[in-house]
Formats: sequence, structure tokens, C-alpha cells
Amino acid sequence: MSFKTLSYAPKSKGVIIILIANIFFAVNMPVSKEITPEWINPFGLSLLRISFAFISFFILSLILKSRQRFSLKEHFTLMLCGLLGTTLNQMSFLGGLAKTSPVDASLIITITPILTMLFAALIIKEPITFKKAFGVLVGLSGAFLILYASYNGHFAQNGSITGNLIVLISSFVFALYLVIVRPLMIKYPPVEVMKWSFFYGMLFSAPFCLKYVKMAEGAGLTQYLQLGYALFFGTFIAYLLVSFALKLLRPTTVSMFNYVQPLIASFIAIAIGQDTMNWTKPVSAFLIFAGVFLVIRSKSRDDIEKVQNSTQKNDQ
Repeated sequence: MSFKTLSYAPKSKGVIIILIANIFFAVNMPVSKEITPEWINPFGLSLLRISFAFISFFILSLILKSRQRFSLKEHFTLMLCGLLGTTLNQMSFLGGLAKTSPVDASLIITITPILTMLFAALIIKEPITFKKAFGVLVGLSGAFLILYASYNGHFAQNGSITGNLIVLISSFVFALYLVIVRPLMIKYPPVEVMKWSFFYGMLFSAPFCLKYVKMAEGAGLTQYLQLGYALFFGTFIAYLLVSFALKLLRPTTVSMFNYVQPLIASFIAIAIGQDTMNWTKPVSAFLIFAGVFLVIRSKSRDDIEKVQNSTQKNDQ
């Protein structure tokens, strides 16, 4: 059996896992928009999401009897992951989403794969191959096409520059988080890494967000169900799936699935009658998945090193 055949199975599992995670993220965007800021302050929702995720990962680690000792240096890395991937990412995204439209937010987060590719090249020395760069741009074109159609279709344009800039911060810190956390995900059980990341994220968030943790008067069953989705599926389950995907896929590949979010949001809008099917939808889907395929098939640093080592052995 060839090396390509052996490496294909983990990649396939990773692709399925990260696709499901982004479905949860995509649905969470309009759900969170429904309850912020009318029913709960975005900072309050941010702390609730981070705290719920930490408690969930802690309980899961007890169930799995997963215990892991990290070095002092690794704890500093986990603190940085908590600051970037949970505190700053959650606070900036929800704070920005409360001031802008879901369409604007979807558009802005499509820059995440480009940032991730650059951070991966600078920090963990992942090569920027032509196939990878071309795949990122192809996927980006698909995301832009479907978002352009949304702007000129049925979505209300109620975005703001301030909100958009805040969402941009969330894309920046999440891209950096994906790169920094990847080595820990490969080395240790993902549940342990996420438990500690969210623990530190909770500590960083509490001083700024604790006073905002309350639902507005008049909130009913619908609002609490939406809150439940944001906490369980939109945070705990989604981040759990991302952590397992990072164990199987490179950071740039994981971030490429951000392009799927506006596509999913568009098809959800069609299903509930907020949008209609037109030629842009299948074309966008083709471009997005073509871009994802190119990035998945591009060579990693390990692949390149294996080829170089094999060539050197043959020359000797």
C-alpha cells in the first residue's frame, strides 16, 4: 500500500469532521445574531460560551479518564491559545456581529484561510506552494460570488464599518490560534488541549464579561433554545470537532472550510424561504470545494521533506 493511500484515510476523516463543524458554525451565526444584543449582551454570551465549553470539556475528560501533564512552556502556549482562540476570538466576533450583518461577517471571515496560510509559513514553516495559494484564491472567489449575490438579493444590508473591523480582528486572532495550537493537537489528546485552552480563556474573559451575563426581561423559550444551540452545538461540539480536525489536517486546510459557511448560510436561507436558487449557488459551491480540494492535495512540509530525503538516498 502506498504512502498516498495510507495518508488519504485520515485526511478524509478530517474533511468530514471539519465540514460538520462549519455547519454548526454557519447555523450559529444567524442564531447568535437573533439574541445579541437584544436579549443578551455579546460579551455576556461570549463568557457563557467559553465557560460552558470549559465545563463540557472538563466533564468529557473525566468520562474519558483523560489526564495529561503539560510542561510550563506548554502551559504558556495554552494560555496564548485561550487568549486568542477563545477570549479575543469570541469577544471580537460576537461584539462585531452585534454591530454588523451576518452577510458582512461571513464576507470578512473568508480572509481567515489567507491569514492562516501566512502564519503557518512564518511560524511552523509550512510551504506556500502554488497549488495551495491557488486553492485559497479559488475558494475565496466562490465565497465572494455567493456573498455578492446575497448583497444583491434578499439580505438586508445593515452592516457597519465599526462592526466589520471588529469581526476582522476575530479572523486575525483565530488564524493565529489555528497555527499555534496545531503542534499541541498532534502531540496530546484534543480534549485535554481544549479543556485547558477554554479554562485560560474563561479566566481572561471573566473580568470583562461577568457583569453582562444575564438575559433581558421578557426572554422566552425561543431565546433560551437559541442560547442553548449557541452554547452546545455552536461552541462545545463545533470546537471539539475543530480540535480533532486539527489533529488530522493542516491549519490552512482547516481554515479553508470557513468558505463553506456562507454557502451553508445561503442554502439555509433558501430552505426557509429567505432566498432563491440561482446560477451563483452551484457555481460558488464548485469553486469553494475545488479550492478546498486543491489545498488538501497540496504538499505539506513533511511531504516535501520525504521527497527530498528519498531523492538524496537515490543519489547516494
